[in-house]
Amino acid sequence: MKKATLETVLDKACFFGLRGIENSSLTRILPELQGGKKGLLIEPGNSALFERNTFSEISLIPDSKEKENWKIIQGTPNFEYPKEKEKWVNCYANISMLKRNFARIAVMLPREKCENLKGIEESCIAVFDNRDLQEIGVDDLLRLKIAEINIPQTPLFLAAKYSLFFTLLLCVLPFFIAGNPEGQVSNWRNISRDVQKYSEKGDIIHVFNEGETLTQIARFAIGKYNSLVSTEKMIKEYLKDNELSLESKIKVGDTLRLKLPAFNNPNHKSMQLAWNFFTGLLNDSLAYITELYNANQTATARRHDGIDIGGRKGTRILAPFSGTAWTMEDERGGLMIAIAREKDLLIFMHCDQRFYLSGQAVMEGDPIASVGTSGHTTGPHVHIAAGKITPSGERSIGTVRYKILDPFEWYKEI
Repeated sequence: MKKATLETVLDKACFFGLRGIENSSLTRILPELQGGKKGLLIEPGNSALFERNTFSEISLIPDSKEKENWKIIQGTPNFEYPKEKEKWVNCYANISMLKRNFARIAVMLPREKCENLKGIEESCIAVFDNRDLQEIGVDDLLRLKIAEINIPQTPLFLAAKYSLFFTLLLCVLPFFIAGNPEGQVSNWRNISRDVQKYSEKGDIIHVFNEGETLTQIARFAIGKYNSLVSTEKMIKEYLKDNELSLESKIKVGDTLRLKLPAFNNPNHKSMQLAWNFFTGLLNDSLAYITELYNANQTATARRHDGIDIGGRKGTRILAPFSGTAWTMEDERGGLMIAIAREKDLLIFMHCDQRFYLSGQAVMEGDPIASVGTSGHTTGPHVHIAAGKITPSGERSIGTVRYKILDPFEWYKEI
């Protein structure tokens, strides 16, 4: 890795942890930042971290007394970590937003590992304690870590890495080679019919929340359990099967018990895993796909280079895997953000907000953007395009060229 590239990555993948470090040691440990760059020190036991967009005005964050050019988010007294998932989503979104404004971000971790901070610790590019920092500075340790992550996966490197695995495999292989199976009765049999016979299908139990509609719940159920993009006719049929209609009066707090939808889709089993993967990228329990990939325009269907997932405006979009963020925008796709790794790429369009800049490192599960209506849209949703990274690709985002793929086929490949 070239030095210029290493320094660029260092400035954009700067989130690291300090375990059990005393405040009196911070002057020695925190790196000097030149050229007007700012650093941020976070004590995670701060209630403001768990509120939405609470650090939009970073000038209000106080300066650190321990180190010049560093700011600090101090812990609050008697703080207890929240149990609500949404509060933690806010926390990760706040940290993601702060990454855009600081050259280094250090999070203060307790001496002993804390279950509440497990997700934050895993998002750090590295965690250092006093022993790590005795003879070498934080920035040098980060450079080593970044270089280690980017070691080329050459055949020689891979052979050395997995040599122990292959040695163990050769040792245990003889135990799995059968002797003379003739005349023996197998203990294995196909039990799928028995499972089908004795298992009972469960109902969908859902507590009706504010802002939800029966249409949304029906679309979600038909998609999840049949891998189908629902039509208005299917929605009415499914609600009628549950003695409901679009005009039914359901109040907030009412508990709905719905039958599993049973529309015929011979491809359901092959599509179900991919369907759950893509809808799971939205932090919305009722996310559903509204349009599938279509490579060729016909008289009844337009060309569509990805899949559309409906969700409420502002819903967080989560990173599908760890990689590098790339952003762009145009009149049609609106605000876009892509996550790239090695040969894979997923692009998210029509965003309301983006929480990363081009070139920043992203950890799997991080909120990267929110659902919006930017570009050409008829309502809040995210358009997801899948690509295979290749120098000969016909499209590009950031410094990455790629060729477009059917997202469901892309999922099968990975």
